[in-house]
Amino acid sequence: MKSRIERKSLSQLVEGYREFRQEYVGDDYAAYRIWAAAAQAPSVIMIACSDSRINPAIVTHAGLGEVFMVNNVANLIPPYKEGKDTHHSTSAALEFAINHLRVKHVIVMGHSQCGGIRALMEGVANATYGGYSFIGPWVSIAHEAKERTLQKYPDHSPEEQCGLCERESLLVSLENLRTFPWIKSALDTKMLAIHAWYFNVGSGDMEYYSEKEGKFLPLLDK
Repeated sequence: MKSRIERKSLSQLVEGYREFRQEYVGDDYAAYRIWAAAAQAPSVIMIACSDSRINPAIVTHAGLGEVFMVNNVANLIPPYKEGKDTHHSTSAALEFAINHLRVKHVIVMGHSQCGGIRALMEGVANATYGGYSFIGPWVSIAHEAKERTLQKYPDHSPEEQCGLCERESLLVSLENLRTFPWIKSALDTKMLAIHAWYFNVGSGDMEYYSEKEGKFLPLLDK
């Protein structure tokens, strides 16, 4: 059954690409193809989860060339750290988007039912199938979010704590963004703005973090 589902999913992707290509080579995309062949100029970089249910381009109806997209487990941003032995693809993407593409906005987009945050809250085994697990060290970037959640909401259920930590981890990522010297400089000169969004998978509601209110509010009431 699983193999049949996988083959069907792959064939759907191929057919989807077939339909896209027919549109892409048509007259409606002619101007875009000329522009895109030379450069890209997005005004937004979004850091979102790798979760298959979360696709910011679809959720926001963003078109080609509008968003510089980064996906990782639990939509985390590590703190600034120099060193040739560090391998932070998210940090490299931020550097390129801000220092070279000159984006104006950084949006960190979290979501409900996040497996990465659940792994953080519940703990994950150090070894997977007898080998090394990369999940634990990665989600530990948001360890402070876990500590804050447990401290603020000790009487909430584990399920509720996971949801609260999903939001709290976004605030940790905003703090980590500010540790990058060139991000701090761009913020200080008002050349850049950073945002935290939270998407509820079940309801389709999007929240944003209001610095003024100190809490998450409905995005559509902004």
